[in-house]
Amino acid sequence: MEQENNKMNLPERDSPAYPLAGGPQMTIDESCQQLSQYLEDILRGAGQARLNVDRLSHPCRPLGNALASFQETFQAMTRQLQEREEQLKREIQLARRRAEIIEGYTEMLVELLSQRDEWLLVIDRETREIVHCNKGAHGSAESNVYCDSCQHRLPIQSMLLEWDDSERYRVWEQEEESKHRCYRIISFRIEWEERPSCVHIVMDVTAEKMNARHLSDDVYQDMDTGVRNHLFLQEFMGLVLQEHLDITLCYLDLEGVAEINNTHGRKVGDTYIQNFVEIVRKHFRSSDTFVRIEDDHFCLMLTGNVKHLIERKMDEILATFQRDDSKVFGHRCSFQYSILEVEGASNTLSLDDLLQQAEEDIQRKKRQQQRQQRQQQRQQRVPFGFEDF
Repeated sequence: MEQENNKMNLPERDSPAYPLAGGPQMTIDESCQQLSQYLEDILRGAGQARLNVDRLSHPCRPLGNALASFQETFQAMTRQLQEREEQLKREIQLARRRAEIIEGYTEMLVELLSQRDEWLLVIDRETREIVHCNKGAHGSAESNVYCDSCQHRLPIQSMLLEWDDSERYRVWEQEEESKHRCYRIISFRIEWEERPSCVHIVMDVTAEKMNARHLSDDVYQDMDTGVRNHLFLQEFMGLVLQEHLDITLCYLDLEGVAEINNTHGRKVGDTYIQNFVEIVRKHFRSSDTFVRIEDDHFCLMLTGNVKHLIERKMDEILATFQRDDSKVFGHRCSFQYSILEVEGASNTLSLDDLLQQAEEDIQRKKRQQQRQQRQQQRQQRVPFGFEDF
């Protein structure tokens, strides 16, 4: 059996010379020398290093077995490190390739934007120097002074130089009130000619903002009369009630619309409504809020508690409306109104509550007016001299 073991442990060609074949047991010194050589070959990376533990002296055999286990672990760890090294090399190559692509893309992007109307400014993040501008030279490559073109056309220069570049990417807007301009800025960090920099792409969006405001106005505008609509009333009163502001609300019910539509047609009815709106608007300031809630219901809102002022204005409007439009439409032009003073600090009513209260007040006035008309009609039918019977 000992001879078979010795044959299995014979060293291969080109392998380190260890006493693997059968033979007498080594002394402690010889065993220590062999263990030292074995460990050195392991650390040097001799993959075929072998050791015949049976020939070691008995005190050295546990260390020989431990070194044999260490060899397996060390070789596995070495293979893992080599694989990791190869992986890191591939990642570094990939990162370099990506950096080259990004740099090329950045240069191409800058070149394309340089031909457009937007400003493109590249600013050194450390020195705050302008290193590139597509609108013209800034004196030298190391200058933080804007050229005449940018000073004249770009009034937010200081904000760009002072931009906090802790954010990698940001889209922000800035208004320049003195010149009534609005700018949208795209800012991001890049490496520009091996210098940590930030890019600002500045677009003048003044026209876009104006168009958006016009579209917003259309959303809140009644297209038939040109005044604000019910959606505007909800949002406006929502803010007023939320801020607990004092406001006077005048709810108007235009009479005769259905009768004119049935008699003369919807087109004439629309003209009737438009004439009424124009008369009301002429008696109030343009800053006062006038809203069409629905077909023949309107709402006028003035800041503060000004009930007496509105009552006086309503009397003037009614007189003008009946004098001018009654002749045109062949109909007695009239309207009912209800005035509510809303004290913001103590008010607990919602917009719907206020409108309902105003509507109930108008219906009460209409019923009272109808009773008075019926009473007048009965008095007209009673013969003269029989009023007391």
